[in-house]
Amino acid sequence: MLILHPHTLHLVSIIVTIAAAGVSLLTWYHHREGPGLRGWTLALVLSSVGTFLFTLRGPDTSFRMILAGDALFVAGFATMWMSMRRFNDPTMKPELMGVMIAAIVIVFAALFTVAWQVAPVARAQSVVFSLFVFMLALAAAWETWRGRRVDGLSSRPVAAVALAGIAVARLTRALLVLAQGMDMIEPSVSAISQSYALYFTTVCTLVVTFGLVLMANERFERQYAMSTERGRAAE
Repeated sequence: MLILHPHTLHLVSIIVTIAAAGVSLLTWYHHREGPGLRGWTLALVLSSVGTFLFTLRGPDTSFRMILAGDALFVAGFATMWMSMRRFNDPTMKPELMGVMIAAIVIVFAALFTVAWQVAPVARAQSVVFSLFVFMLALAAAWETWRGRRVDGLSSRPVAAVALAGIAVARLTRALLVLAQGMDMIEPSVSAISQSYALYFTTVCTLVVTFGLVLMANERFERQYAMSTERGRAAE
């Protein structure tokens, strides 16, 4: 298998993520009462900025620059999780979401810094980063799937499965980095596998956004149908 060009992949990922953010924001514009859509837009923007900062890395990139980019990416996925929770529970306040996202980023920054100091050669900080994204994507997938018990939206599995796919891709990346650090696999094998994992993640991000838009539209249609039936009953 040939390695996919990393810079091209990151550029495509940024374009797709920004486009998905625009679609989510446009959906919120048409369904202002839809909770979670603005948060999802913010999550995608944060992730795209984090990816952009990743593309600027070089051999002399400072630790602060690397931490800032990865922290923004983690913040994006934390916001995705919180957005899914708010979609399930519209009464959840944005202030609480902000506190939880900040707490997650602080814990990540602390563990990332420790990993950087303890085992920089083994790229332990990259493992920490991938595991955080894995856990947040998995939490968002579970939150999406769990909400089906409440509203029964048939479009929920689309987003849930795609989020689970992102989680699997990130877990795979963490295992590959760990195996490479332990000299269990060749760097070329790891690079090829990670390039395809990034491509898979980009596709899943687009599918998740599509699923969230379907969920918002389906919920709106149900609410509209219920209000119409109530109006007819009142007549």
